[in-house]
Amino acid sequence: MILNEYHETDVKYVIGPSHIVLRLLGIWPLTDREPNTIEKYANIFLVIICYLLLYCELVPGILYYVFLDGEWREKLKTIPVVLYAFMATAKYSNLLIYEYDIRSCLRHIKEDWGTVAVGDAREVMLRKASIGRRLFILCCTFMYCSGVSYNTVVPLSRGSIVIDENTTIRPFSCPGYYVFFDPQNNPAYELVFLQQFLCGILMCTITVTICGLAAVFAIHACAQMEILMRLTQGLVDESDYGQRNVGVKLAAVIEHQIRIQNFLQLVENTLRYSSLVEIVGCCTIICLVGYAIIAEWEDRNLPALSSFLVSIVSVNLNIFILCYIGEYITTQADEVSLTIRTLDWYRLPTNLVRNMILVTAVSNTPPRITAGNFIELSFRTFGDVSTKNTH
Repeated sequence: MILNEYHETDVKYVIGPSHIVLRLLGIWPLTDREPNTIEKYANIFLVIICYLLLYCELVPGILYYVFLDGEWREKLKTIPVVLYAFMATAKYSNLLIYEYDIRSCLRHIKEDWGTVAVGDAREVMLRKASIGRRLFILCCTFMYCSGVSYNTVVPLSRGSIVIDENTTIRPFSCPGYYVFFDPQNNPAYELVFLQQFLCGILMCTITVTICGLAAVFAIHACAQMEILMRLTQGLVDESDYGQRNVGVKLAAVIEHQIRIQNFLQLVENTLRYSSLVEIVGCCTIICLVGYAIIAEWEDRNLPALSSFLVSIVSVNLNIFILCYIGEYITTQADEVSLTIRTLDWYRLPTNLVRNMILVTAVSNTPPRITAGNFIELSFRTFGDVSTKNTH
């Protein structure tokens, strides 16, 4: 093993963006120490604020659909907001429940960056890490653009409505039934509008966190699998140096393979339920937003139409990122399996060839990243989702 003297800088480059969003959500991401008393209370305060914002959006929205009569066409257009708030609450709760597992994954990544197995492992890991950062930036761009535009452009584009008795109704991005006050009065309208805007930013942050963590974890696993292939190829290349050296190399290969398997299992356990909520919820939202696009087109409301188009693109992008990383892991695992199966094993000492049987058997069962243990994340899943939503 080779010590990486740049590991602190490299770790900040890889998981720095994830640290920022996790801290905003009140989740402690640091792996080298536990939070002190002030930091614990700050995290608890942030968690309370996040839940208040989510429930201030979710509860009035549910009450609106249950107790108030209104045009079903308008209600149907605003269902995605309530559904998305429910999804965000479920995903945020899952992040809090699996906070320790998230830190374990981050600790695993930090340890891998501390020592590298081969000479060019750092370059391999940096190249893969840049892919994860690009996915994170892409998700941030579309999610925050769609969230900001929906919570500002959509209500403002509809304009105020004057009803009987010269009463003016000003629209919100998410309609709600507020039992204890009238949201149309000042300054209640401004406060509710601000609350919905902040809640929209929070829901985007939760989604970005899920997709960002999935991308960072999966791409890191792929980098480790590429290093495993180089270790396996080096096993044969250095077999001429003697049986003892080959035995040490084989032990390093087995240890690295087991470490990758354990890491991927930890990632699967950490993100499978969040991925399930994301996949199922986004499929439903795509259908409802598609109807909203048709309705806004009929009303010739081009600003709202543009906002809904950005929203449907961002939702599709979320599904694509999750399916992409699942496909990427499977493809990389297949390359590892092919490398091990086609190894020039006849160049190895006879007593070590038997030990390669177990390594080959493990590599023949590639890891799968799933949503809830029954939806495999792959390009085929993304194609099925896109095809069904189109029809």
